[in-house]
Amino acid sequence: MTRSLLGSTALLSAVIFNVCAHAAETKPTPVLAVPKLIISGQTSFNNFFFRNRRIFQDGIEVEGADSPKGSCARKKFGRGQLFTVDSSRLKFNVEGKTDLGMEYGLMFVLDGDVDSDKTLRENYLYFAGTWGKIIAGDTFGVEDTMGFGGFTQWGGTGFLNSGIIDRVVNYTTGTLHSVDLVGDTSRDTKLTYLSPRWQGLQAGISYTPRTEHRGQQVIEARRSVLKPKKPWDSDSIATGVNFIHKFTNGLETGLSFTSVFAKTHSEYRGSLARKHTASYAFGGSISFKGIGFGVEYGNNTRSRSFREGGHKSNAGQFLDFGLSYAWSPSTKLSAGYYYAWRKALGGGVTAPLFKRNAVTKGTTVAIDQKLAPGLGVYVEYANLQMKNPAAVAEADRVNSPAVLKTCSEFIGGVRNNHVNVFIIGSRLVF
Repeated sequence: MTRSLLGSTALLSAVIFNVCAHAAETKPTPVLAVPKLIISGQTSFNNFFFRNRRIFQDGIEVEGADSPKGSCARKKFGRGQLFTVDSSRLKFNVEGKTDLGMEYGLMFVLDGDVDSDKTLRENYLYFAGTWGKIIAGDTFGVEDTMGFGGFTQWGGTGFLNSGIIDRVVNYTTGTLHSVDLVGDTSRDTKLTYLSPRWQGLQAGISYTPRTEHRGQQVIEARRSVLKPKKPWDSDSIATGVNFIHKFTNGLETGLSFTSVFAKTHSEYRGSLARKHTASYAFGGSISFKGIGFGVEYGNNTRSRSFREGGHKSNAGQFLDFGLSYAWSPSTKLSAGYYYAWRKALGGGVTAPLFKRNAVTKGTTVAIDQKLAPGLGVYVEYANLQMKNPAAVAEADRVNSPAVLKTCSEFIGGVRNNHVNVFIIGSRLVF
C-alpha cells in the first residue's frame, strides 16, 4: 500500500516536471495567464413534518455521562415539525492553464452549517491534461463520483443519498440505510487519478492512507479501552470504472462499477477483531426524452463485521431504484425505492450467538419545480420501514461501558421503526 502512495506521488511529480521541461525545450519562456477565481455555491431551506417511533432505553451506566444520574436515557424525535437549512456551501475555484494545455487549480469549499465547528468542507489541488486528471487533497473519492444508480434520479432532498433526512429519522440499530459502501472515504485526505475517457470508458483509483483523517490533523494512534473510537480503515484503495454513451436519437446510457478495499482497525487495542473492508457496487442509468431510470446493487460483504466464534454476520447488501419524468425544462417528477438486508448477530458478546435478518425498505416521491435560473422549490414524501430482531443485542454491544463514553454517543436498541416524512423545501444554486 505504501508503494502505491509513493508511486502515485512520483507520478504526479514526473508529469508536472516533464510538462514544464518540454515547454522549456520547445518554446521560449511564455507569459502565462494569471489563474482566475470562480465563486459558486448553494443552500436549501427545508420544512419537515415527520412521525416515527421514539428511541428510549435506560440503565447504561457511563462514567461522566451527561444525564443527572450518570445513566443514558434517550428519547429522540418521535413526531413533529422542523425547519432546517441544509447543503449550504460556498465554492472558490482558482483555475489556470499552461501554454501546453495542462489545466491546474485549487478548490476550497466552505461549509455554511452554522451548527458545525468545521469551516472547510473540501480543499484540494487538481492537474489535468490529455493524460488524465490527478486530484490531491480533501475531497470525495471515485467510489462516490463515478457511480450510477437509482439515487441519481431521486429528486427533492435526495432521500437517502444526501443525509438530510437523517435530521428526523430514528434509524433502527443494525440496519443498513445508505447508498454509500461500507468503507466510503467521504472527504478524507486522499490522492485520486482519473484516466482520459476513451470511447465512453473511464477508470479511476483513489488512495486514502487513513479514514477519518483530513488536512493537517495530527495522526491519531489506535486508542485504548479508556478512549475508544469508531472502527476505521488504513491503506484504503477505492476503484471506479464507468461507461457513458449517447446515441444519435438522444438515448443516453451509463454503467458503473465501484469498490473499496482497506485494512480495518477495531475501536481500541484488545477489542474484538473485525473483518477487513471489501465492498463493491454495480450500477446503471438510462435517459430518453425526459424519462430517466437508474438501478444499483451494492454488496458490503463482511466489511468491519466482528470475527466472533465462527458465526458469520455481514455488513449488508442493498438495491436502489429511481425513475423520473421531466415534462418541461423546469418541472420534474421522481420516485424511488430502496431495499437493504443483512445478517445481524443476536446474543451478547460472550453468550451464544444467533443470526437474524435486518431489513430496510424505503420509498420516496418528489416534485421539483424551477422558478428561475438557479432557484427552485420541491415537495417530497419519504417512507422508511426498518426491522432488526437482533437490535437490542447489537445496541448492547455498541453501548458497552468499555465503548460508550458519553450519553451523546448512545444508540437505542429499537427492534423496528416505521417512519413517514413530508418535506417542503427550496434551493438556490449559483
